[in-house]
Amino acid sequence: MKRKYLYTALIAVSTFILVQSCSKSGGSDKPTDPVVNGFDRKTMLTNISTNIIIPSYTAYQGAVVNLDAAVTAFNTAPDATKLTALQAAFKTAYQLWQSASEFDFGPAEQANLRVNTNTYPTDVNQITSNISSGTYNPALLANLSAKGLPAMDYLLFGTGTDNNAILLQYTTDAQAAKRKTYLATLSTELKTNITTVLTAWNGGYKTTFINADGTDTGSSVGLLINQLVYDYEILKNYEVGIPAGVQSMGTTFPTKVQAYYSKISAQLASLHLQAVQNLYLGKSAQGDGSGLDDYLVQAKAKYTDGSSLNDVIKAQFATATTKVQALTDPLSVQITTNTSVVTAAYTELQKLTVLLKTDLPSSLGVLITFGDNDGD
Repeated sequence: MKRKYLYTALIAVSTFILVQSCSKSGGSDKPTDPVVNGFDRKTMLTNISTNIIIPSYTAYQGAVVNLDAAVTAFNTAPDATKLTALQAAFKTAYQLWQSASEFDFGPAEQANLRVNTNTYPTDVNQITSNISSGTYNPALLANLSAKGLPAMDYLLFGTGTDNNAILLQYTTDAQAAKRKTYLATLSTELKTNITTVLTAWNGGYKTTFINADGTDTGSSVGLLINQLVYDYEILKNYEVGIPAGVQSMGTTFPTKVQAYYSKISAQLASLHLQAVQNLYLGKSAQGDGSGLDDYLVQAKAKYTDGSSLNDVIKAQFATATTKVQALTDPLSVQITTNTSVVTAAYTELQKLTVLLKTDLPSSLGVLITFGDNDGD
């Protein structure tokens, strides 16, 4: 059961097959024509890559660099002040990851960025074994759930009942030196992985991404939509649904929430949903640019009742956001004491799933190629 939870939603998508649907206007547009019904896909891809993807990666990479530096400072001379600073740097990195996890294609797919960064729940037994032995290979599949942000979440917040107890694990404990080495290994890998991905985007991949502006196999529109939906499924199922017991006949799993030990799970879920919405809208710090919403409007995409599909999607984003913002930290406690609030959030997230996973891609001629078994 645990392996199912760990890997089913977090294994990287390896192939994307996109199919151009028949044009409602009579099929006069070629599948690879970047301008369809007056909508310029290249403009959209330029906006998303320039103003959303690269800035998201840049912000996260900067936070991870700061995190790694904080680890070094702490390991050199552990004390309460450095531990608090390290914990704050960790939370910032985890928060910024929520906006960087959606783009698991191209360089990120090659680096297995998502699974190497955020496979949870973390395996405490494997972490303990690795630290005790002092010999481990982070690249092994067995260590996938013993590294990344979730493992650091445990090491920095879960090894003691409070910071005084945690600090002892890095000072007087018999495994203190090995624990510090393990912590440094994790932060270094995080930094190496995101730096590799960001370097590729700032190199030639951004041009490759923008120029793949058709809807044929491997096009950037298809990659974006597939990964938007896949990443959203992780939010819906693994950050909210599975911990709340919606797929296990009401049996809850509060310890399976994201960031269980640092107790910022609800905050991260809210940030994640906002990031998905921003990608859909093409919205960034630079303003509201060309996005998938504009593509749907230009395609005159309709919902089943004849209303604007874009309007329906935006309305459901708003409803789901309200419910997710009602979640409180520690989310693991709320799941135990007020499960109905959590399941209500899941219900609205599930409604949005159908719109993003079925209506959106079918309206734009994109085939969702990954499989899941969550019944939607």
